[in-house]
Amino acid sequence: MSLTPLLKPRSIAIIGASDNKARIGGVPVDLLKRAGFARIYPVNPKNETVQGVTAYKDIESVPEVVDLVIVAVSAEATLPLLERCHALGIPAAMAYASGYAETNEEAGVQRQEALVAFAKASGMKIAGPNCMGNANFTDSVFTTFGQSFQPGEPAGNTALLTQSGNMCATVFRMARRAGVTFSHVINTGNEAAVEFSDYLDF
Repeated sequence: MSLTPLLKPRSIAIIGASDNKARIGGVPVDLLKRAGFARIYPVNPKNETVQGVTAYKDIESVPEVVDLVIVAVSAEATLPLLERCHALGIPAAMAYASGYAETNEEAGVQRQEALVAFAKASGMKIAGPNCMGNANFTDSVFTTFGQSFQPGEPAGNTALLTQSGNMCATVFRMARRAGVTFSHVINTGNEAAVEFSDYLDF
């Protein structure tokens, strides 16, 4: 399966979307709105709207099968939600949560092994987990909770690909000060289902 639904989606649902523009579930809603991205579907069972956009009580209530779902919930809740998304035919997902193999604890390692097994069985393209998301400046698509990446930045021909979110933001800011412009900024996180080489191929 192509990485296009993950890196150049036409429609995005955000599970755990927040009215607070500074929260992990709120930043991508704000960035996408300001970038002029039209087909945003916040999922929040407590809100009728999120940042002025109609919200949905669950992923099953979203009125189309989106290209990408951003899962901004706990590690424990992530896999059950991904299974529901796959059942709907959603091809790609981004898992923000930490608490996986990076902890070097048995529970986290097992959680990641289960996620890897699901990705292999389902074919779903899952970025992360433990990633801060991506910025596609060429197409004005922002699936990140990182505040360093803002709509309006000029698009270039260089792509930045890192495992570490902090390193990603640091290199991006340094490069922008030096005048470098980017097509994509991609943070791979734990690479449980989509690996560094997959992004390089894309």
